[in-house]
Amino acid sequence: MDLVNEICDLLQCHVNRDKVVSLASYTLKLWGATAERKDLLTASARLASARATLRLFDDAAALKNMVTYGLGEKDGLFWGTLGVTNGVLTLAYLQAEKLVWLLDTGVLKLSTEAGDRVRIAHKLFWSLAAFLGFIRSLRALHLAAQVAQSPSRPLCAGARYSTARLTSTKLALDVVHAVSWLPRGWLWGGVLPQSRVAAAATASGVLALVIHYNTKRLTPPAK
Repeated sequence: MDLVNEICDLLQCHVNRDKVVSLASYTLKLWGATAERKDLLTASARLASARATLRLFDDAAALKNMVTYGLGEKDGLFWGTLGVTNGVLTLAYLQAEKLVWLLDTGVLKLSTEAGDRVRIAHKLFWSLAAFLGFIRSLRALHLAAQVAQSPSRPLCAGARYSTARLTSTKLALDVVHAVSWLPRGWLWGGVLPQSRVAAAATASGVLALVIHYNTKRLTPPAK
């Protein structure tokens, strides 16, 4: 029952459920790409489509994060600007994804050229947001390392540094994954084999769950 309760707790939250569905989708894609099985690739695409549909309602969460972060005064001019830009890019990505969803469902009719531009913008916003997220995670990793090396470090400093290191690794994989969807000629867009892209995405999905449980372990229980 402890395991069942843990699974229920994990799946009750939309953000955590998305992590599980994402991992399942990319695991099937990796399996399908390496085994050359179209049925597994189709199953992966169905799960990815379900995630994209649910992201249509993520605007409120993105706006809340932006309002909570504010103008980034506490992080200084440079890092604060990166934080605000990251929030704007995430919101722009969500709006572009809505347009892609409308195109895929046939509700929105555009010329082939205009449709391609929307899809490229969608992948570009995703890639830029992932890259800025990775850069910001390096700062968090540096600060966590400083705390861990301090003589007066708290007991959880080592665990927080480990979580920061895992987060940076995950976000680096996200950058590899996101950029691979860009058109050929844009960095490594369209160059990596499908199996390698799926491997990076699957590894990112595994790390997302590891980070979730590491963070949960560090969070004090509610009184």
